[in-house]
Amino acid sequence: MRPMECLSEENATRAALNGGCKGKILMCLYSFFGPITLLDVMANTIAYAVGGTWLYIAFTVLHPGSNVFYWIVQDVFGACMCITFLGTIKINAIRVAAILLTVAFFYDIFFVFVTPLLTKHGESIMVNVATSGGPPKADPSWCEKYPSSTECKGGEPLPMLFAIPRVGDYQGGASMLGLGDIVLPGLLLSFASRFDEAKRLMGLVSGGAGRVRNGAGGVSSNKSSWNICCGCGQGGYFGPVVVAYAVGLAMANAAVYLMQMGQPALLYLVPCCLGTFVFMARRNGELNDIWDNPRAIRAADALLFGGRIEAEDEDDVRASSLLMNEGAEMT
Repeated sequence: MRPMECLSEENATRAALNGGCKGKILMCLYSFFGPITLLDVMANTIAYAVGGTWLYIAFTVLHPGSNVFYWIVQDVFGACMCITFLGTIKINAIRVAAILLTVAFFYDIFFVFVTPLLTKHGESIMVNVATSGGPPKADPSWCEKYPSSTECKGGEPLPMLFAIPRVGDYQGGASMLGLGDIVLPGLLLSFASRFDEAKRLMGLVSGGAGRVRNGAGGVSSNKSSWNICCGCGQGGYFGPVVVAYAVGLAMANAAVYLMQMGQPALLYLVPCCLGTFVFMARRNGELNDIWDNPRAIRAADALLFGGRIEAEDEDDVRASSLLMNEGAEMT
């Protein structure tokens, strides 16, 4: 057994050979969790302690959203969920992102702006779900005197959103951003990053300096071929789309303060992010390529993970031969 290792294959097997209930338990634990170190035990103990404390505050404290520990841990939970989702799910074509974001665009608008017209008390279903019942129904001045009143309790944000309490607001409350408003545009951002890095990788492999060479050894000037330049002003998509996301989020926040009501963030994020991406792709002459399974990503995946590169036209054949040429020039 290695130092700091609480459970290894060696001691689990030895205990199982000795027989008894302990050996069976250790073998089951090892087969399910694998090797367990002291660091694993400490990390899990701290994680469960933090999660248990968060749940205790959620069920016992009045308006837990104003508790610093509560909303910070909730936002950490949300960030972890977003990172896990974007690290697991990926898209390989702008067509998928366009369909997904367009559907989410109209879905968000319907449940924020249309459902108040369909419900009995004019309440937004999206706001009620996000806040577990909506904001307090009593007058703010009444709630300031009697915060424990039933009508002043309102709902508390679910852990499926980011919440930051408003500073200096006597009425309290928090600014909220749903996780869907992060992960859905995040799929487009991750695709933009992968596409940029795939083009950079193919440029290094084929030309050694971020360029795709033609059959004669020169640099191809055909705009329909891969544009390897990845700077924000030279064909890179990730940077401009990040800026577009920030602009869309700022517009959503401005609309909240101007209209004094909750806003569907995707109403502003989708046109900014998707519109920026499509505009840049059309300007660079790459829209047809990235619309459905870009060649750069297919070639990079084949190079990194193995497999066959499908050549559909002369440019693909040329790129495939460059990739498989062991004598390609590297710098």
